[in-house]
Amino acid sequence: MVKTDNVCFISDCMATDGYDWNYHHSDIKDLFFDGEKPQKTFSANWLQIKQYPSKIEKLVGVPSTNRRYEIKNKNLVSEDLPEIINYEECDNYDEDILVLYTYNDDKHDPILQDIEYEIEVVFEVENFELPPVFNYKAIKKVDFANKEFNITNVNVSHQLFDKLIFPEVMLHTRPCSISSQNLYSLVRQYVKDNIDTKVAKITSDYDFCFSVKKIIPLIEPKTVSYQNIFAKTKKERSKIQYATSTYKEVDIFEMTHAQSKYNNYTVIQPIFADNENQLKEKLDNFLEDLITIINQPLKLCEHCNGTGYAEEVSKIKQSDITR
Repeated sequence: MVKTDNVCFISDCMATDGYDWNYHHSDIKDLFFDGEKPQKTFSANWLQIKQYPSKIEKLVGVPSTNRRYEIKNKNLVSEDLPEIINYEECDNYDEDILVLYTYNDDKHDPILQDIEYEIEVVFEVENFELPPVFNYKAIKKVDFANKEFNITNVNVSHQLFDKLIFPEVMLHTRPCSISSQNLYSLVRQYVKDNIDTKVAKITSDYDFCFSVKKIIPLIEPKTVSYQNIFAKTKKERSKIQYATSTYKEVDIFEMTHAQSKYNNYTVIQPIFADNENQLKEKLDNFLEDLITIINQPLKLCEHCNGTGYAEEVSKIKQSDITR
C-alpha cells in the first residue's frame, strides 16, 4: 500500500516490468474494503481505496437449500407418485419414475465474509497530487503507411533506479522525460493539425524528417520565364513559359529525431523535467510557442523595397522556446 492524505493505493503485483507485470491478474480487484470495491487508477496494476481498511471481505457462495424433485404433471400425483420427492430420497425411486419429475432448489445470493489479510505500507505521502493526463495525438509509419496514435503517460520515461525503488503510482513525482522520437511524432502531428496554411506550409512530412516554410507576400509580384523540359514535344519544350510569383518562401522550422538523424536536419532533443506535472507544462509551452511563431504572419519591409523584413525571421531553435 501507498498511503496518502487523499486515498490509499493497493497492489498485489510484486513485479515492476516484464511478463509478470504485463499479464498480472489481481486477486484483490473483487474484494470489498469497508464494504466497497477498489477502483481502477492511472496505473495498470494499482487500485485505490478511500482509506486504510478496517475490514476486508469477499463474496462467498451460499449452498442452495430445499433440493427436490417436483412432478411435471400434477394429475399423476398418487400414493406411489408423490408431488415432491426430497433430493435425499431420490435413490428410493427408479430412473423411469424420476423422468416424470423436474429438479428444483432454492438458490441464495452470495454473502460477504471477512478474510484475514496483511498490508505492507511501503510509502506514506502528504499533499499528494494525481499525475497530469498525457494524451497527445502523434503520427508514425506502420507498414509503409502513416498511422495516428496517442502519446500518453505510458510513453513518459523514468530513471531505472527510480523504477526499482519507487512504487509505480509514485513515479510521476520523480524526474522524467519524453524521448526524441516520441517528441518528434507528436510535434509533427501538432503542427499538421494547427498550422495556418495562409501563413506557412509543410514542405517535408516523413517519419524521418519534417520541415515548414513561411509564406511571405511580395510587395511587387515578380514574373519569371522558364521552359518545360519535361514536355512531350520538342516544340513544347522550347516554348518560353511565364509565371507570376506573388510570394516567397523562407525556411522557418525543420527537425529529425535521434533514431533517424536524417541528412542535415536538426535532431529534436528530449525534454527533461523534475516530475510529470512539470514535463507536461514544458511540453505544452513548447508546442504553443512553436505554432505561434510558425503562424505569425511576416511581410516584407515597405521602406527598403522588400530587401528586408518588418519582423525578424530565422529558423526556430528548440533551445530558444523551451521553457
